[in-house]
Amino acid sequence: MAHWKDDFPVDISGESRHSRREFARFLALVSAGFTAGIGYLWARRKPLEGAPSGDSGTAVAICKAAELQPGQCRLFAFRDAQDKCILLRTSRGELKSYRQVCTHLGCAVRWDGARLECPCHLGFFEVEQGFPVQGPPTRPLSGIALEIREGGMIWAVADISKPNAPARMAAACPGDGHCQGETV
Repeated sequence: MAHWKDDFPVDISGESRHSRREFARFLALVSAGFTAGIGYLWARRKPLEGAPSGDSGTAVAICKAAELQPGQCRLFAFRDAQDKCILLRTSRGELKSYRQVCTHLGCAVRWDGARLECPCHLGFFEVEQGFPVQGPPTRPLSGIALEIREGGMIWAVADISKPNAPARMAAACPGDGHCQGETV
């Protein structure tokens, strides 16, 4: 007697319950569902990423520069209510602003007074350009251009295009681009 029949007991009468044609219809239906879902996500992609780089004509007043002390931050919405951003003043007094969305899985990034942190997977970003320095994120945060206008009010005015790693390496490692004993 064949031993495989003990491992795979298939009754011949139940074998014809699903035909190849029904299975092909099922696969076509599932494929159409996946295609529709991916199409929906693609259509929603542009509004979620924000407008292209450059001046959008939509500036947002955040707060007065004097209200923000070194090491402090403010949260604000830029393009719409779902576009959460963070404005911070570094310990050196520089103003920086980024979207508050981690580039790994979209968790809310927070400011701890010294660096930007994603608490979901312990990812950290440097403050100067938003590059990841620890954890799973591999892409920099999206920056927001700022202006200080009349009365010392800080305004978010446009998106800043994401910097690329080669330019960062060239700035951090002058000369031939090789840093010995340094991590970038």
